[in-house]
Amino acid sequence: MALVLMLVPTITLSVISIDSRIGTMIHDMSRSTDFMIAQVFEQVRLALSQGDADVPTTLRGSEPLRKLLDSTVAFGPAVVSAHIVADDGTVIVAANGDGEGKPALDLPSVRELDEQASRWLLFTSLPSLLTAKVYEARRRVDINGKPAATISVGVTTALIADRARHLLVVILATAGLVIAAAMLVVLLIANRILEQLAILTSGFEQLAAGKSPTEVSVSGAGELSTLAEKFNELSRQVRADRSRLDSDQTHLFDVVRSIQDAVVLLDAGGVVLFANREAQERLAPKNASLEGASLASALDGAHPLLALVQSTVAGTEAHDVPLALPAGGTYLVSFFRLGRERVPAGLLIVLRDLKPVIELETALDSSNRLARLGTLISGLAHQLRSPLNGMNMRLELLRHEAGEKGSKHIDKLRHEVTRLDEAVEALLRFMRPEQLKLSDFDINELLKELGARVNAEKIKVEYQLEPTLPPVQADRGLIYEALSNLIANAEQAMPDGGGLTLASRMQASSVEVTVADRGPGIGKAQLDRIFDLYYTTKAGGSGLGLPFAMRAIELNGGKIAIDSELGQGTICKVTIPIAANAPAKSAESSAA
Repeated sequence: MALVLMLVPTITLSVISIDSRIGTMIHDMSRSTDFMIAQVFEQVRLALSQGDADVPTTLRGSEPLRKLLDSTVAFGPAVVSAHIVADDGTVIVAANGDGEGKPALDLPSVRELDEQASRWLLFTSLPSLLTAKVYEARRRVDINGKPAATISVGVTTALIADRARHLLVVILATAGLVIAAAMLVVLLIANRILEQLAILTSGFEQLAAGKSPTEVSVSGAGELSTLAEKFNELSRQVRADRSRLDSDQTHLFDVVRSIQDAVVLLDAGGVVLFANREAQERLAPKNASLEGASLASALDGAHPLLALVQSTVAGTEAHDVPLALPAGGTYLVSFFRLGRERVPAGLLIVLRDLKPVIELETALDSSNRLARLGTLISGLAHQLRSPLNGMNMRLELLRHEAGEKGSKHIDKLRHEVTRLDEAVEALLRFMRPEQLKLSDFDINELLKELGARVNAEKIKVEYQLEPTLPPVQADRGLIYEALSNLIANAEQAMPDGGGLTLASRMQASSVEVTVADRGPGIGKAQLDRIFDLYYTTKAGGSGLGLPFAMRAIELNGGKIAIDSELGQGTICKVTIPIAANAPAKSAESSAA
């Protein structure tokens, strides 16, 4: 530190001195060169004004011009050449006649050297100034706005280079003396510094080893004291980060414990390091805890998972292997080896329940079967309608011929034919593709409109509508009919009266509508079939209401789900997509 304190001022002052002196010399040389060029320019202008011949001839024949060029080189400080160059680059006239008729040399401009001198910290260009170089100052001579010749004066930096070298020698000698003096000071304080460094080194070693070192104390007010304070601050931060890391790790394990997939982490010996709740319930529901126990001892020896674990340890990873567990259920099991060694450092086991996948496949299969059935029924319905129309006409003719005695029987036949025709029409309406008439509308207003149609004498309607919902985008007529069907079913489930709840809320990019009644509920066996075509539990029911509602909602990109328990009522939830780029309404505008 003492060495730096002594060297820095000395070197700084020396550099500033060099910078100032060299800059002054360069500026003086530049001004002198400009003055000489101005004198030559006036002489060239005078010679051209007196001569009648062409420019080169006039300038070569001007004796005053030649003398001025000779005296410029002879008496000008640092001037090594002075000549006038023609437009084609050849020398017209030169001091002492040097190079006349030959191409002029291409030298760097004095302006560049002057710009270097104008910069702050000129010493950055010092290496280029330590050697003598020749620079050139030029000025163009124009006649009638056209270039006729160029005045060139060459100057050397030899004097500047000599002065710069001398100053450098002085600086180096001064620096050597300062270093020698500083070394004596360094030797005196070295032992004390080393002792303090040893204290800091010990603290860093403890920190690197993962320990929590005590705070170090270094006397004095220098850099080592500041470093000790920073180390103590770092030590406190490391302790806080370790505490936060432990907390985050605990939170991470809590999150993994809560996911629906079963997750098990084994070490190299097969001991369970971690098992979330799903893994505990699926693999060893009767055991107190899987964690801390060997997986082989926690499970039955014939458990199929153990064989897969052994094969994974001995071989390669197995992914998405179907596995039926003794506790029930079918799972897709994936194994992940930890580490790249031949024998893994542990295993991560993930078991994913196949029940949702099976449900999805079942729904897809039902959809495909319904589509095929729809094609068949649509064709059959079209074939039935023509004979039914013919039968109606024939029955009308037969009624006139039979008179009053047979009209009663014929009316019954016509009634049955009409009912059959209506059933065919309803079937065609269900099966034919709808041409959606999409629009943006307020779902809350639609629910209020439907709620107003409920029999208020028996049914009490309760609204739980979120006021800031954005508009939905769907076919309003189809949604109206679907929700009307759900509300009608809720009314019919409460013939003696009850409560009906109509609710709405935002859910991701959709609006969720809830229709909940307090009726007797639906049994599990019936609940699985309520969307089946023609399935009904009501006398005289068509079995088309709920299938039509589901189809109308799905055509609009929504979903419907019904949950019910006997004695607890029924809850129908419908999701409808919101309109694209629709801003949410404010509570005030909705209330208004």
